[in-house]
Amino acid sequence: MSREPWIVANAAMRRASVEVRPLQTLADMTAACRLLDDVWKIPPGEVSDVRPSLLRALDHGGNYLVGAYSTGGPREGRMVAASVGFFGMPLGESMHSHITGVLPGSGHGVGGAVKWHQRAWAMDRGLRRITWTYDPLIARNSFFNVTRLGACPERYFVDFYGPMNDGPNRGQPTDRADAIWNLASDSTSRAAAGALDPTAAGAGPDVDALRATGAAVALSVDPAGEPVVGETPASAPVLLIGIPADIEAVRRSDPALALRWRLQLRAVLVPMLADERCRVTGFAKSGWYVLEREDAR
Repeated sequence: MSREPWIVANAAMRRASVEVRPLQTLADMTAACRLLDDVWKIPPGEVSDVRPSLLRALDHGGNYLVGAYSTGGPREGRMVAASVGFFGMPLGESMHSHITGVLPGSGHGVGGAVKWHQRAWAMDRGLRRITWTYDPLIARNSFFNVTRLGACPERYFVDFYGPMNDGPNRGQPTDRADAIWNLASDSTSRAAAGALDPTAAGAGPDVDALRATGAAVALSVDPAGEPVVGETPASAPVLLIGIPADIEAVRRSDPALALRWRLQLRAVLVPMLADERCRVTGFAKSGWYVLEREDAR
């Protein structure tokens, strides 16, 4: 078996100054649940979806439960991130990463260290892919998933979880895209090389160059922060979707504008991801999805 997954994971952990290790005791699992409640700003009295009893059952079934513990600085020895996943379909090939949370202020690269550890753990068990869902309107998550990890969103789910009363989701539809992380794919291998050498990782596709060579802008952000729908001619082989740099700040300052963005991105991205000829091939740090159409002329 290749040592590459663990070489990448260990390098990511060293750079982030964390040690990722299994949650072994009920006390560990209770601490992880508290951390996740803090990350998602679960209000007092609200019952969390992630409970120690559930983690105990998942652990008993051999699933993925880890904490990331700081190895330096003021939080040395403390858990600063947690992640929970369980085996999925196809059986023996896939794992679903249900939740991963990192405490604010934990330093750069902690989330990446957890995901690269997750990849190595899964590949040790003969798995070929990891899936998860994420909010496609959050640019930093899109960049992390698509560019930093090499995962690809393939489906769009409208209001996937229904109403949620946590901090990030309160008052907004919980639309999600799936992230499909093929653990030995070319895109993942390129991302792994970037994890070993962050100076070579880059900022994703060159959107200006793509526009200069005929890419069609399906959605963009105007100077006032409003969504602007463009044209997507059938002849355009490359499509661009621009989203706000920080939709979470928009939700706090202008929930109505955030909702307009939710509905507009939904209207544009749902049919694109439903089209088998169209696939996401990149996400630029400047806030743009890049999609390619296989049979465009």
